[in-house]
Amino acid sequence: MSSRFTLSQLLGFLALTLSWGIPFPAKLPAQAAPVRLESGIQRQVSSPPPASLVEWLQKQIDAANRRDLPGVMAGYSPDFRHRDGLDRQEVEEAIRQLWEAHPQLTYSAQIVSWRQVGPEIVAEIASQVQGSQASARGEFQVKAAALVRNRYRPDVANPGQLLLVDQEVLRESSTLISGSAPPTVTFKLPEAVKPGSTYSLQAIVAEPLTQSLLLGAVDEQPVAAGGYLDLTSFALEPLQAGGLFLQADAPPEPGARWISVMLVNQSGLVVESRRLTVQP
Repeated sequence: MSSRFTLSQLLGFLALTLSWGIPFPAKLPAQAAPVRLESGIQRQVSSPPPASLVEWLQKQIDAANRRDLPGVMAGYSPDFRHRDGLDRQEVEEAIRQLWEAHPQLTYSAQIVSWRQVGPEIVAEIASQVQGSQASARGEFQVKAAALVRNRYRPDVANPGQLLLVDQEVLRESSTLISGSAPPTVTFKLPEAVKPGSTYSLQAIVAEPLTQSLLLGAVDEQPVAAGGYLDLTSFALEPLQAGGLFLQADAPPEPGARWISVMLVNQSGLVVESRRLTVQP
């Protein structure tokens, strides 16, 4: 098992773990009460979610506010599997890394839909997170969002409680921003493409070039449990136009890729990442 994750995956986990019910405010004021579920989860469905699902989410929130990682992981089935290939141990390590790297974050989440499938509950949850990340290269502003489909099963030892057994990412994105006046970017990329097809990527910078220097690069990584993408791995090149405009060929086999764009001007940088799903 690899304990290293791509930059995009780590940012994606910010939103994904929120979809699992975890906020990441590292230092709440001493007098502040724990964030309650009702203030962090906005129900967008016509019928109220089952009490067991609400209880599971609330326990996750309370444990995360205490930085109680064992308490968080108690909500996961021992045979939990993520569709990207992560198991329970790898998810635990990812959360540990997030708590170390992202001390100041705020969040929101919405239950988009849920349904009962026999004894199990399947729920689609959208989540957003924003905050800051300190690194050797300075401070970055972080934003991430995801839409996931979670599957829960009653705990055999405690049938009234749920355990998370499966998660599939339906949509995912992240942004890193640093500097006093980084480029303002509109990122256009399809969410899904067919194997072997040609697709367009556009990263359009709003500010005119005039006499300022604009550098840019694109990186593509498979969505997988292992791997590492550092900011220095981007092969930046001077851009003559106001952004990046590319045609690319999708992989011949189904799967998922992280497409990341870095744009740098004299006053800052921005890294935009999106999940591209390759499906028949």
